[in-house]
Amino acid sequence: MMEINFKGKNVLITGSSKGIGKAIALAFAKQGANVLINYIGDDNEAEAVRMQAEKYGVHALKYTADVSNSQQVQDMFLYMDNHLGAIDILVNNAGFAQSSSITDLTDEQWDRMIKVHLYGCFYNCREAAKRMKERNNGKIINISSDIGSLGCEEFTHYSAAKGAINAFTKALARELAPNILVNAVAPSGTLTDILQEFGENYIEEESAKYPLKRLAHPEEIAKSVLFLASDHAEFYTGQVLTPNGGVVMNG
Repeated sequence: MMEINFKGKNVLITGSSKGIGKAIALAFAKQGANVLINYIGDDNEAEAVRMQAEKYGVHALKYTADVSNSQQVQDMFLYMDNHLGAIDILVNNAGFAQSSSITDLTDEQWDRMIKVHLYGCFYNCREAAKRMKERNNGKIINISSDIGSLGCEEFTHYSAAKGAINAFTKALARELAPNILVNAVAPSGTLTDILQEFGENYIEEESAKYPLKRLAHPEEIAKSVLFLASDHAEFYTGQVLTPNGGVVMNG
């Protein structure tokens, strides 16, 4: 049996008050990691995740920061330095979904999508890399999407952002090798609050497109993240792991 243990490790997960980020934060805490829960919006949601994480006997903190704002990201890392300790693992998960035809897509919508996903990933990776290079050790996992490979009609800005994250991940992996490992996880449709907003009909239609005839659960995506962050993935870098129910088949 493959054992995964993160006892004493310090992990920052962006966008972790709900959905996939929440599942990742709790999975790390369950395996002994101290976690910093980044969020914007509902403080009660973030506090509930923090309290749930602490039940595993770890240190859990929350911090509100907009990942598209470089100063707020810098402040968050300083807070982690001072209150949790040196970062061992960064998971860039913060993001949102939004549909729009290309003719209706506004400059503001495009800019916000790119800022949150791609700039947010960059800002957090830059701060993490500064600290990881000092210790000559660390793991970075960026959350992408199957749409970054497939593309999707009326999700051009989302597709562009996620495709860019895949390319950024590969470039950064080359730059930070051999001691800091950088990978991505590119899930397909996952049963989160964001996806639920599209309605049951949408979920049924999407599920029918998958060889496995269903969408993912957030906990299934978390397992891929924990694997890449673990000692079992020491020969993985610059990879895009794709838990997607067969909707994208690589190799």
